[in-house]
Amino acid sequence: MKRILHIMVGLSALFLASCKKELSDNFTTYTNHPLNDTVWVKNLLSTHSVNDLFDLLHPKELLVDSFNAINGGKLFFGDSLELEFKPNSLAGPGSSGTPLGNVRVELLPLRRKGDFVRVFKPTTTADGSLLETGGGFFIRVSKEGNELRLVTDSTFRIKFHDIDTAKADMQAFYGREAIPVPPKGIDTVFSWIRDFNTAFLPTWTKLSNNPLVPSYYGYELVSKNLRWVTASRYIDSSLPRVKVTAILSPNFTNKNTAVFIVVDGRKIIVNCKGDYASRSFFAKNIPLRSKIKLISLSKIGNDLYWDEKEINSVTLTTSYKLSPEKKSLKDILKELDEL
Repeated sequence: MKRILHIMVGLSALFLASCKKELSDNFTTYTNHPLNDTVWVKNLLSTHSVNDLFDLLHPKELLVDSFNAINGGKLFFGDSLELEFKPNSLAGPGSSGTPLGNVRVELLPLRRKGDFVRVFKPTTTADGSLLETGGGFFIRVSKEGNELRLVTDSTFRIKFHDIDTAKADMQAFYGREAIPVPPKGIDTVFSWIRDFNTAFLPTWTKLSNNPLVPSYYGYELVSKNLRWVTASRYIDSSLPRVKVTAILSPNFTNKNTAVFIVVDGRKIIVNCKGDYASRSFFAKNIPLRSKIKLISLSKIGNDLYWDEKEINSVTLTTSYKLSPEKKSLKDILKELDEL
């Protein structure tokens, strides 16, 4: 009888342990903590903490210069980046006249995959088509705090280097933003749209003054728009594609988490949309058998969370589990730089 009792106690302990593990895998409770909020929403609000990620991750340091708007100007940033504006090519809001004196130019380069993640600008079009990019920029010109625009039929030229070898079939794409642009947080309707002029961009090669970088390879782009500009190309549309889904524990919802896919060996960055019905994040049009990395970024309360999963070959079984862990902002920025 005593032996039977010991066996029953042991089985009960095993059963309780397995229940604990199952509960832990599905939902972890934290007393008086925002992690307890497992509610998903159909429409994100600016107050949801996922928007705080944009403000935290967005680069704070811009390249800044100035030139006389009437005379136009050519600006150089190191030996591999230059901008050129034509005379009388800019106007202020509600005006057709050229501003007098110098205007301020702010430039944010997007060279690496992590740069596109930090500004929440995936390389996709409005219909979900994937783009491979050679790099891009945010370019703003202002006078006394007022943002300027290019006058009708005017352009500016930008010459920049790609951290990878330049591709011969890149084209100009511009960022399509919400109207009005959100004053803070993520622009959830942002997408890239190709220039009406679909000619391939000229490429260039230049010897470097930096012994660590023997040569620069890049593009020359004549842009009809300010703000978001990139050199990109559509990926091969004949490749079979699949839907990839990321599943996280219920603590991580579309209110506090963003999930991205980055493709190995190519600058392709895809945002995974939060699916209210299935409580998961997904992206379509991922090339079959491609090597990718799934990353998740979360802000819950005052804490930041990160996870990444490398998939060596995307198959038809495309549901993957992510398990975010608490990380510092410094560590997350380091992870993004290394994507």
